[in-house]
Amino acid sequence: MLGSSASAAVYISSVNFDASGNDHNNLNGEWVKITNSGSNSVVMTSWSLSDDGNKHVYRFPSFSLSSGSTVTVFTGSGTNTADKLYMRFSRAVWNNDGDTATLKDSHGNVIDQLRA
Repeated sequence: MLGSSASAAVYISSVNFDASGNDHNNLNGEWVKITNSGSNSVVMTSWSLSDDGNKHVYRFPSFSLSSGSTVTVFTGSGTNTADKLYMRFSRAVWNNDGDTATLKDSHGNVIDQLRA
């Protein structure tokens, strides 16, 4: 885990880069789970989640991740909730044969990375 202060408790806990079937037809089969293991909520507004090489970048909307909670960020579309966010991309983002998810705070500091 990279980063400092309260944001250090936030990390990428798991990923699924290879959706079942055709990835472009199952965008929400691609996802990244982000967990807050700290004792305080973390404001993630304007944080970013990107793939290897920064080819696809998702900016978090106004959002706080509660203490002890996990949010799943899906590639496709849906209604954002406290535990589900949607990138709203129209094509698959993650490379099935391996990719790196990078989570950065609103200042561009790397909080965590997970290669799968």
